[in-house]
Amino acid sequence: MARKDPFFRETVEKESSTCNVFSRIACIYDLMNHLISFGLIRSWRRRAAQCLPLGAGEVGLDLGTGTAELAIALAYSAHPEGHILGIDITPEMLEMARPKLQRRGLQNRIELRVGDAEHLELPDNSVDSCCSAFLVRNLVDIQQGFREMLRVVRPGGRIVCLEVSHPPGKIFGKLFHYYFYKCAPLVGIMLGQKFEAYDYLPDSLKTFPTAPELKNIMEACGWSDVHFRRLYGGMVAIHSGVKKTL
Repeated sequence: MARKDPFFRETVEKESSTCNVFSRIACIYDLMNHLISFGLIRSWRRRAAQCLPLGAGEVGLDLGTGTAELAIALAYSAHPEGHILGIDITPEMLEMARPKLQRRGLQNRIELRVGDAEHLELPDNSVDSCCSAFLVRNLVDIQQGFREMLRVVRPGGRIVCLEVSHPPGKIFGKLFHYYFYKCAPLVGIMLGQKFEAYDYLPDSLKTFPTAPELKNIMEACGWSDVHFRRLYGGMVAIHSGVKKTL
């Protein structure tokens, strides 16, 4: 029997929409990010990875790994015997990632799996740390996502989230939002993709929490010692936190 609960329908529709969008833009995802960020995205990911160094034998989880760019940055900053597990809901994105790992000789250090960040098929306390880049604003339930991250990270482990944010300055904030909402989707048209496919991404920021609000959400979900740092005037923010020890 089909469920008629409105929240259930909305949840399924958003999950399906998100997966469909990223499957359609997988082949141009890296190029789009590079163009839209004016090439800054590499330094953003590198700085996020440096906040989460992995030691020998430790396992880091990269949620919403996409084409594995953050996982690769994490591998370069980690101990050579550190291991990264990359999970993404869109198989097409992972298919774009696998040749990269082969070219860089990282296929034995980075494992890729299809999975849902809000319902992880991982045991409790099974990874040493967790990171994500531009995942959280695409979650159906942000709190559920942070609770799942908390569940699978071992006590004392860290979380690092890199996200597009809302610049606090009035002038720069207005300029940024105009660019992100109006100009960024046009790059998709230039690259031959339908407007509505990439129009979803700026739309996902409209109701996304500000950096201080996201910090409060993480704390409400159980993360401790939560801090955030704005980069480049607040275009993006890196949030970090720690899971309390038992």
